[in-house]
Amino acid sequence: MGETEVREAPKKAAALDQPVFFMHIAKTAGSYINEVLQTALGDGQIATHVETHIGSSADLGAALKRGTRVFSGHVMNGLWEDIAGPTRVAFRKITLLRDPVDHLASHLLWLDHYNRPEKRREYKQLDEAHQRVSDRIAAIDLTDVGQLDAYLTGISGQEVRLFDNCQARYFLMSGRRDMASIRPLSLADAKALRIAASDFDAIGFQDRLREDIPRLGKATGLELVFTDRRVNPAQSVRRIDTSNPLVRQVLSKRTLVDQWLWRHVRRELAIPMEPAHA
Repeated sequence: MGETEVREAPKKAAALDQPVFFMHIAKTAGSYINEVLQTALGDGQIATHVETHIGSSADLGAALKRGTRVFSGHVMNGLWEDIAGPTRVAFRKITLLRDPVDHLASHLLWLDHYNRPEKRREYKQLDEAHQRVSDRIAAIDLTDVGQLDAYLTGISGQEVRLFDNCQARYFLMSGRRDMASIRPLSLADAKALRIAASDFDAIGFQDRLREDIPRLGKATGLELVFTDRRVNPAQSVRRIDTSNPLVRQVLSKRTLVDQWLWRHVRRELAIPMEPAHA
């Protein structure tokens, strides 16, 4: 996408009959959606990165009383249900998916960008588990298919939480650091994943923002407007060549359930299976 500006917020804030939860799956254009939501709502009605400040139903209830109507964050579906359930408030739920292979490559490169010399201050602000993951990625030649394959074959529990079918994991898990969170997903999880996905009012796609922004708007009761703008682009100086069929095959080893989810949702919406790559 290009670099034109998101339009200014409307003078009169939108009114919603139900509050909205946007499950911001990392590296799926969620930061762009946050800006589109902000434009539609105006000031004071949207909370982003709620994983940093809403951890209980009491926190959520207080935010609702303050007038917050849209909640966006890297919060897995299970945890959101635990937080929102006691409030007895019915939320409209939306999220975005991305081509699974491209998504995993982007996620790996995001952790890699902390290895840039100018990012060392941010690296030091990561918890130790994420620092170790960043260290391991730094030791890999990402252009070497053998090294990339060896890394993804032997990932640790923390790396499973981050990289093994990450998008499906958001639907199925809570994000808590327990034994369940480090379990690799398999197609045996497809039934539970189908049920979890059906609980969302709308699921959009990163490769179809022009078409899907209005659909997300209709599902939430907001007038959402597509703008040709790129937000929070990749910052790693290295690249993973996802145009290489062998690289895609290697990355597919950790995205099989994500690929099932991608196909299931697109089939339900009668959308072509293949993403529209730029």
